Amino acid sequence: MSPQDALSLEEAQKLILQNCDVLSQENIPLARSLHRFPASSLKALSPLPDFDGSLRDGYGIAVPETGGSCHFRIVDEVAAGDIRTLRLSPGEAVHIMTGGLIPDGCQGVVPQEQCRCEGKNIFVPEKFIGKTGFFIHSRGSNLQKGQIIVIRGERIGPEHQIDLAGVGYAAVPVRRRPRVAFFCTGSELLVTGDKREKGEKFSANPVLLQSLVSLAGADYDNCGNVADKPEDVLQQLEGLKGSNCDVIVSTGGMGPGRYDLVEEAFSRMGGQILYRSLTLRPGKSTLFGRVSGKLFFGLPGPPPAVLLLFNELVRPALLALQGASECLPRRVTAYLAEELLLKKRGLARLKSAAIQNTDGRCTVQPCRHGEPANAYIYCPADRRVLEKGGKVDVHLVDAGCSPVGLPYR
Repeated sequence: MSPQDALSLEEAQKLILQNCDVLSQENIPLARSLHRFPASSLKALSPLPDFDGSLRDGYGIAVPETGGSCHFRIVDEVAAGDIRTLRLSPGEAVHIMTGGLIPDGCQGVVPQEQCRCEGKNIFVPEKFIGKTGFFIHSRGSNLQKGQIIVIRGERIGPEHQIDLAGVGYAAVPVRRRPRVAFFCTGSELLVTGDKREKGEKFSANPVLLQSLVSLAGADYDNCGNVADKPEDVLQQLEGLKGSNCDVIVSTGGMGPGRYDLVEEAFSRMGGQILYRSLTLRPGKSTLFGRVSGKLFFGLPGPPPAVLLLFNELVRPALLALQGASECLPRRVTAYLAEELLLKKRGLARLKSAAIQNTDGRCTVQPCRHGEPANAYIYCPADRRVLEKGGKVDVHLVDAGCSPVGLPYR
């Protein structure tokens, strides 16, 4: 396939992921591992818990001294952290705290509120006699040694950190965070806070890209705004070509206009164009390529288009570079809450939308300007009207996260 061909969204996503080589690994403290991707599956270094412990404050009892007896003699006390190895003989009990080490010969722990204590003697309910294992947190009941805690390709979450800390991890091997360098083209663009004249506008894309890159688990270099001058755009790209970034993103300067200079500059600096157009709006004027081992995304200028295309194209690449097993936005089927009228046919479209699950029925409705969106409605190229109540395909904004109860396709 030549780079002149216009690709479908699915073809473009496949091509992007094929060009993503997983980054090298690094060891980091466990406390800094939240939302990072492990370089290999992380296994339990020991059982969890590593000993039989009490689940209650109460009394650990042995077998009765005589058959059916509910009377036991208190011979010791065990607090959490007490490492002594004790053994109970028939008719004996220990006063034990939550988390305390269970003595050998202990049949179970009777909660103290269910015991009657008289000096050094206790009486327990008859229902506990003849049973074993009650209110004991058994060794290895949470994790066996060697059991996988986090699968390679899965993001480390707080629940994983609990178990990893519990089995003794101080540091974990993870994939390096990608570094994204981005710049925005446009002679009319200003940095927020500058004095604005008529015909000029503040650039929203730097703020947007900083947030999106960070949410995707990557680091960023904001390279600022570049004027619509061929040599300025080329100089910016040449500088980034030799930098330590993994991904370069530009906004603006795409399309057939006189000041759409990014493709020309990218080609002049030796970049390999892998595609230069999508059969999608927004995204018709979009470029993807490689240069010096770096990925390059040339995105349109309007911030809503940048937001959408980042979710569909750039974010999957950043996840793939980190070794994620699921990179593409999740897709679900939903029912339209209102009619959706499109301006014209010819290209598929993605429309920002809000999706929700009400009483087991997944519904979606288009968003107006400024309304928060958590999804995009996929509008086929041959349709101008999508009827209210009809089924539509929906792309969720956050890959790897889906509103509770939404059916995955």
